[in-house]
Amino acid sequence: MSKKIRTSSLTDETYYRMSQRAYNYDYLKKKLKNNDYIRINSSISNPTYWYVDKIKSDDDTGLDAVVFVQAEQKNGKWVKSINPENVVVSFAGTDLGKDPINDGAKADGGNIVFGSDPKKEAHYIVEKDAKDTSKTLGKYNGTPSQDAMLTTGDYKLITKTSQVDQADQLVKEVKRKYNGTSTIVSTTGHSLGGAEAEYSAVNNDIYAVAFNSPSVVKLHTDNKQEEINDGLYDPYVKSIINPDDMVGAGYWNEYDRHNGTTIYTKNPALSQINRKQRMSGRWGDQIEKNLIYFIDTVILRNPDTHGLNEANFTFDENGNITNVNGDELVYDKNLNAMLPAGAIGGGDAIKVTPKSAKKLAEKVDAMVEDLRTMKKEAQNAYQEHDEKVAELKTEFHGQVGHGFYDQLNAQDVTNTLEDLAQSYDKGPIFYDTQAEQSFIDSLQAAITDLEEIGGFLNKIADDFEQKDQMLANWLRL
Repeated sequence: MSKKIRTSSLTDETYYRMSQRAYNYDYLKKKLKNNDYIRINSSISNPTYWYVDKIKSDDDTGLDAVVFVQAEQKNGKWVKSINPENVVVSFAGTDLGKDPINDGAKADGGNIVFGSDPKKEAHYIVEKDAKDTSKTLGKYNGTPSQDAMLTTGDYKLITKTSQVDQADQLVKEVKRKYNGTSTIVSTTGHSLGGAEAEYSAVNNDIYAVAFNSPSVVKLHTDNKQEEINDGLYDPYVKSIINPDDMVGAGYWNEYDRHNGTTIYTKNPALSQINRKQRMSGRWGDQIEKNLIYFIDTVILRNPDTHGLNEANFTFDENGNITNVNGDELVYDKNLNAMLPAGAIGGGDAIKVTPKSAKKLAEKVDAMVEDLRTMKKEAQNAYQEHDEKVAELKTEFHGQVGHGFYDQLNAQDVTNTLEDLAQSYDKGPIFYDTQAEQSFIDSLQAAITDLEEIGGFLNKIADDFEQKDQMLANWLRL
């Protein structure tokens, strides 16, 4: 079984430049307003020209996307085409300077790292007659003050999903617009934007090229995950990754795979040795080493392993991705081989020995124990939270009614804490209980999956040894 997905003739470098453009928010708005074309250089001799057809952003979720339509030349001028050859939806990635909460904490942390359901809905408060709901008055947490606002009749609740799901819905809308035409719709993006490009491409059966994007396989339905793992999207979804990058190659352990074919921009051997060193020692030491590496390379960019720049991505004269170290070949992770970029396609090659299977099983068992410890700590976190809230109440109760706070009383303290809290249930709660439960559920899911994988690896090793002995007896060795 194979997918019948139309592939784009656009080069890797074209998608790279369009991913860069997705971050140029003001520039794109100006181009859309003035109906001006944009020149995208894939190579000096073969630029392409585009118009901004739509900008989709949401201040509550952090979504930033732009729809590019390829221009056509008429009478010596580049004009917006009614029937464009290509339409590309480009997603901006994590922008901590612009939106650290929605990009960094909710999307990267909640969806990408912990696997929270992208389609999960949340309620937001808006004015009753609001026409633009891309920025609301805030997430509804059920606090008394928010309920009081709603009872006035001047405000209402609306629902939104995550920016990952919003990206998927946008692509679905664009694809529907061009159904039945010759136009090829594809997606691209960098970092979180690349994850959204991959996620929406697989869900809508279209072509995608992503850069330093985290794996989002676990966010898909079971059926889609099976198709991904069977390699059905390997020819159509391309993840171009610097193997030194924690975001693209794996925050903790190296990713098993991305949605399609994973191309490392250099031989990953040294990167894997460095990762192994970061994963050595006690649990606390591992956390410290990985955290320092993440801050240095992704946040401070010293060295820069994640950015959308020439330090991480280079291209040949035809716009194909090249090895950043100047070698002729790039690395196909799916095939575990150094190959010319143009020769990389789908398919997997897995080499397993009884010894390596046993070692993998031992590592999996150790990971399961670590995850069980993390789950237990997460389940007991509420106790420390409640103790700290009680201490805070006691401290401020002792300060009101006299001195600088002589006009305040104990009820004012209670009301303030409730207003500042994220939610309310028999008392103020200063953390996302849904995210907490999702985290605990994801830990349990990971434990279950790893236990199954460990058992499978042990069985592989045992079966190999048994078959090897049978062959030896047959050959009288």
